[in-house]
Amino acid sequence: MNNLIRVSLQGDDAALRDLFERSGMVEIVDTAPEVLVWSLPHDADGLPAEMRIALADTHGPAIVALTDSHPSRWFDEALALGVDEIVYLPQEPQSLGMAAAKARAMRSRRASMAAMAPASAKGHRSAHIFTVFSTKGGSGKTVIATNLAVCFARQGKRTLLIDFDLHSGDDALVLGLSPRWTILDLVQSPGDLDGEKLAGFVTRHSSGVDLLPAPTRPDEEELVDVDRLEPLLAVARQSYDAVVIDTSSQFAPAVLLAIDHTDSLVLVGASDVPTIKSLKIALETLELLEMDVKDVRILMNRSGARVGLDDRDVERTLRREITYTLASDKAIPISVNRGQPVVIDAPKSRVAKSFYDMARSLDAVVGSLR
Repeated sequence: MNNLIRVSLQGDDAALRDLFERSGMVEIVDTAPEVLVWSLPHDADGLPAEMRIALADTHGPAIVALTDSHPSRWFDEALALGVDEIVYLPQEPQSLGMAAAKARAMRSRRASMAAMAPASAKGHRSAHIFTVFSTKGGSGKTVIATNLAVCFARQGKRTLLIDFDLHSGDDALVLGLSPRWTILDLVQSPGDLDGEKLAGFVTRHSSGVDLLPAPTRPDEEELVDVDRLEPLLAVARQSYDAVVIDTSSQFAPAVLLAIDHTDSLVLVGASDVPTIKSLKIALETLELLEMDVKDVRILMNRSGARVGLDDRDVERTLRREITYTLASDKAIPISVNRGQPVVIDAPKSRVAKSFYDMARSLDAVVGSLR
């Protein structure tokens, strides 16, 4: 499956292979790996020659070193040469999967920064990337992402909305659009990607938002090569003022890539125990993965519903302040059924005002985060 991290183990270790595969995040491969894994004794004299060669390839796979305790001899060398992750065994399968994800994200970040440096030097625009994420289905993140993108466009910003819910994205449906092209068509198209090519695959909404929709069928998710999404985000930064990414409700590789490139992350919750639990786990997972997001904000959807939990209860549970609240409003389901963002369909509604306030608040921090 293309949505699994392609890992190559440098050594025949059946137990280690089993642990990685049980994480549910990794596919063990012999060719075209995204992550190379070496298992080294902590008292080894130095790094293997093959590992040094791999580290010298700046465009090669990410490198993970596994060891039984803190290395006394090769630790400094590993850091100096750019090993992406060092993991002390034993570990649970999920921790090994996350280590592979973190290593791949770190290598992708370095490659992206190197690729973007020439464009930045030439004075090209650099968009702020906003990602809307929740690990709980039905949280309302698609409604939030689409309306936020429309607000940015109506503020005069060139805005791109990307639907990274590759399995069942509904951004086009919520916007009332019938796109000819999807993100799958873009990543499968031949040749290099640039701003002109990207413009040929987006669909323009009447508000001015450009949409790059998810694949039309769930089975097409596996056909989207995550490696092709990296240059997409780099080109999007150079071509727009604001990029809004809608995501799936899991830490899939595409979502990890989006979060790794995000400037402002909007985590969506609601006032019920299962959703709050999912939100807490999402925050803990981000810390475990050491995702370096500059700006993380909590949005409580359907806030104020009389279900026995108020915002103060949620803040105590999360140990984080709630940044934004959206009250329940029948204008939202009505707008979704009409195929129009609520900020257009019911501009005077309370929830539309909340969306515009949120967009202005997010826009206010853009300059300070660069």
